[in-house]
Amino acid sequence: MLRNLNDHPNDPIESMFVRLANDTHPGKIDLGIGVFRDDSGNVPVMQAVRNAEGRLYERNLSKTYRSPLGNLDYCRRVETLVLGEDHAALAGGRIVSAQTPGAGAALRAAAELVHGLSTDSAVWVSTPVWGHQIEFFEQAGMQIQSYRYYDSHRASLDAAGMLDDLRSMRAGDLLLLHGCCHNPTGEDLTPDLWQAVTDVAVETGAIPFVDVAYQGFGRGIDADVAGVRLLASSVPEMLLTVSSSKSFGVYRDRAGLLSILLPPEARNAEAVRRKLRDTLRQLYFMAPEQGAAIVNEILSTPELEALWRAELDAVRARIIELRAGLRTTIEAANPGFDASFIERQQGMFSCLPISAEEQLLMESRFHIYMLPPARVNVAAMNREQSRALAEAFAWIRAQRAAATEASLSRAV
Repeated sequence: MLRNLNDHPNDPIESMFVRLANDTHPGKIDLGIGVFRDDSGNVPVMQAVRNAEGRLYERNLSKTYRSPLGNLDYCRRVETLVLGEDHAALAGGRIVSAQTPGAGAALRAAAELVHGLSTDSAVWVSTPVWGHQIEFFEQAGMQIQSYRYYDSHRASLDAAGMLDDLRSMRAGDLLLLHGCCHNPTGEDLTPDLWQAVTDVAVETGAIPFVDVAYQGFGRGIDADVAGVRLLASSVPEMLLTVSSSKSFGVYRDRAGLLSILLPPEARNAEAVRRKLRDTLRQLYFMAPEQGAAIVNEILSTPELEALWRAELDAVRARIIELRAGLRTTIEAANPGFDASFIERQQGMFSCLPISAEEQLLMESRFHIYMLPPARVNVAAMNREQSRALAEAFAWIRAQRAAATEASLSRAV
């Protein structure tokens, strides 16, 4: 059987990491993987996380099995962090949740659950989107539909195109949205657009599925989920995934949440809970405990939560500073180019307006590595790397201009 597996294609994201690993140039720059780095290039561990780990160790907690639904204390606290303490679904017991091995597993489990209940349901994803998100739904057998989201030429939202596409959704379809700090563009919905998307979801009967992976990295912990809260208070049903990897810096500990918000009139919460539990068991049995225990310890301990909020505020402030600096550096190296979109956008990522071929050229000539579509992890840069990227971008644009001029000359 395995002898016949000779030509399995390499994933485009993983293949970039292979090229990066094989590059021996001492000045290579990794702007691909989505982690926050300090000025020294290190991925720091929050002091709140270290303190929580110490408290957990001191209590010598059991490592016995949990239900496939995982750490439900973690679930309740993360639900509140995202939806707010006063959300009607929390008070009314209309949320069924599970702790998952990160948001990726939550997306995959939700896709499996939905496809098992409604084989005709499609999932609508933005263009562009984080590539692995699509795979989770494809592997579950779901149909994939795309909607316009980002105009790379204008470096802005395509709001009209988005709403026009979403009006074609059918009842029972999933509408995948990024709660904040859109991956890969960094371009977020405005409050008015959140309302418009909510209205379309209600009109069509589509079920919003919101992925919150970067809460606190954009405008603030509560401000980043204002649109999510608006949506959750207006639609009858909703799915929610949350990643704790970025906001708490527990990347490899794999802590995530999957929540199902049931309609106000629903009386089947226990049946939904059992169905979710069995779906998770069939996929991976149970999630690891450590990351969820750390996050729960922080959110249940006032002094640790205050420390975490201060540390996350400092991360956000640094990203804002890095965005402003990158804009200035790019505009200085590229006279006449408007890089204001980099400063305006939110979270870790922005996309440079270059083609896939130009991105590979930047790799080979300047040893700068980004994920498609030329996604720059601004949160991983230092000042020297910012200058190197600006100069490489200037060279790419000069080559493009020269090729255009040569083509026009041949045409004449």
